[in-house]
Amino acid sequence: MVSSQVEIPPAPDHDLDLPSGPLHAGHMISAYRIERLLGMGGMGWVYRARHEFTARSAALKILREDQLAFDRSIDRMMREATILASVSHPGIPRFFECGLLDDGRPWIAMELVEGVALTHRMQRGALDADTVIDFVVQVAEVLAAAHARGITHRDLKPDNIILAPGDSRFPMRVIDWGIAHAPAGARFTNMNEAIGTPTYMAPEQARGGPPGGHSDVYGLGVVAYQALTGRAPFLGASSVEILVQHLNRPAPALAPRCPDAPYGLVELVERMLAKNHEERPSAAEVWSSLGKLRAARQAPHYVRLAEAANGAPMPVYETKVTPTNLVRPAWPLTED
Repeated sequence: MVSSQVEIPPAPDHDLDLPSGPLHAGHMISAYRIERLLGMGGMGWVYRARHEFTARSAALKILREDQLAFDRSIDRMMREATILASVSHPGIPRFFECGLLDDGRPWIAMELVEGVALTHRMQRGALDADTVIDFVVQVAEVLAAAHARGITHRDLKPDNIILAPGDSRFPMRVIDWGIAHAPAGARFTNMNEAIGTPTYMAPEQARGGPPGGHSDVYGLGVVAYQALTGRAPFLGASSVEILVQHLNRPAPALAPRCPDAPYGLVELVERMLAKNHEERPSAAEVWSSLGKLRAARQAPHYVRLAEAANGAPMPVYETKVTPTNLVRPAWPLTED
């Protein structure tokens, strides 16, 4: 038990049987009262908490005890706090405060996002093109803001994309910046060490090369490909098998696997998956291109309608329609 914590009896209505490792409901970290455990990541526990004085809900991330012996884990946790505090974008969880427990473990209080991971949406199968355009353009906007400050996420995947359609500030969040690379701060990743999730890892990441925004664009391209087709471009029995394919094999052609997707989307995703990072668009270019495509698909336009009766030429009428609802006359048009 951490000596600085005020122990309060657990709330009788908490809805999770907590194991011995994480803290129990009612424990205090600074002015935050833990309500329940939300989950466990690679390095820490994540709790739902409430600030005692402002009543503001927060997500409280605390380094696990078994990670305290690893300097890189502490560094990554504090790096995430720095990134959340420095990149001001509504698609990145807001930073509230951070600190250290008496045993030296860092903790971060950040915005609690009420939403669902993209992973859960994709478990039901392929998504329609408009849905994919919507989330890719939003993620690209977030990445462009981070890349402008020299920050690379390095682990972009469906688990780290939270959809929050009811949020008035921004309808999604990109989370888990713990292994992101920032231009300042200590580096505990060896230059020849591949870091990230193999399914979504860019070729240069698989080689252990220097990080850059182009790697995030590749990861977003893999997510978009998977969302459109229902499967990632490269699958394998092991991480090594998947990484070898990222290094050596072109992604299977996208158009035959999603024939209803607009050409502009298909062409852009395929460029995002280029093996040579110099051939990929930047996150800002992805954002701009898909923003224009989305606007064009949502804007009403006009189609010219003509019907012929008994072989006679008919007048041409123009009808305002949306791209997804082509209006045709219910009966042949006739002249007065």
